[in-house]
Amino acid sequence: MSDMLTKWGPRVAKRGFAQIPNYLLELNRFVDDEHKLSATESLTLIHLVASWWKKDEMPFPSMRTLSERSGVSERQVQRALKSLEGKGYFRKERKRIKTVISSNVYDLTPTAKILDEIADHYGNAHPRKIKPTAAHPGRESKPVPKPDAPPAS
Repeated sequence: MSDMLTKWGPRVAKRGFAQIPNYLLELNRFVDDEHKLSATESLTLIHLVASWWKKDEMPFPSMRTLSERSGVSERQVQRALKSLEGKGYFRKERKRIKTVISSNVYDLTPTAKILDEIADHYGNAHPRKIKPTAAHPGRESKPVPKPDAPPAS
C-alpha cells in the first residue's frame, strides 16, 4: 500500500483499488471478431470484475451502480450486459433473500476460464513472480527459508 500512497497520494489511495488482469484489459487483441468487445462492453465487464472480491462470492452490482461507475446510461449497461452474456463472458443468476429476488448475480467463472485459455495460448513476455497457493499448487517458487533456518542446499 505504501507504493500506492507514494504514487497516487493518500486521497486517491483511500478510495481503493481493483485487481484487473492485464489479459482482460487487452482482451480484444486475443479473441476472434465475434467475441471482441465494444468500449461500453469492456468497461462494463471491467467494473463487474472490479466488484468480484472473493472467488466464491459472485458480484451483484445494480444497473445503476454499473451505469454510474461507467459513465453511461442504464440502458447502455443493459445492452452491454446482454451482449456480454450472449458472448459467454458470464452467466447471470438471480440473488434471492428468502423468496424475494433482490438482484442479479454475475457468475464470472466463464471470463476467468477465457482469460486462462488466453494465457495458455499467448506467451507472457513479462511474467510476474507469484507464490503458489492451495488453489494453484503447480506454480513454482523457491521456498523462503525461515530466519533461523540454515539455507537450503
